[in-house]
Amino acid sequence: MLYVARHGQTTWNVAELISGLSDVPLTEVGQQQAKELAEEVSRLEQPITKIIHSPLKRAKDTAQAVADKNHLPMIADERLVEMNYGDFDGMPQSTPAFQKARVQFAKRFPNGESVLDIYARVVPLLEEVLADEANTYLLVCHNGLIRAIRNYFEPLENAEFFKLRTPNATLVPLEKKR
Repeated sequence: MLYVARHGQTTWNVAELISGLSDVPLTEVGQQQAKELAEEVSRLEQPITKIIHSPLKRAKDTAQAVADKNHLPMIADERLVEMNYGDFDGMPQSTPAFQKARVQFAKRFPNGESVLDIYARVVPLLEEVLADEANTYLLVCHNGLIRAIRNYFEPLENAEFFKLRTPNATLVPLEKKR
């Protein structure tokens, strides 16, 4: 069993801006969402024993709230950093060129990454945590990463993949089908 969670709401989420590698803070709502996520984690039947988080502040602060409430160790892992949207970072999500580019698996964003790039960096991490049967992990990261992680567990059609959004501070349980 593995859990993933998206960071709490950020200022750029509210403004509907593309937030890849920009290190934007949680809003007050996002901080409250992180506390609610921590409470949800405290009630799990199969307790989480370790947290791995993206080094970006929005994910780290969300993970910290969970770690503090549940007395859990946490470590940052670069493989969980959000997708690099390159030249689109900070632009409105409705930007037509971004909307066209975001549905490409193999083509990189200008000065950024592709979906295949993030998949290549996150799959080794998934294999590591799934091989560690002594622990139950929570990965705190970003929507783009969670999309790739969820696809690893349950492959989606292309159109479904790009529609998939995980709400802020939502806990998603995942289990590899054997």
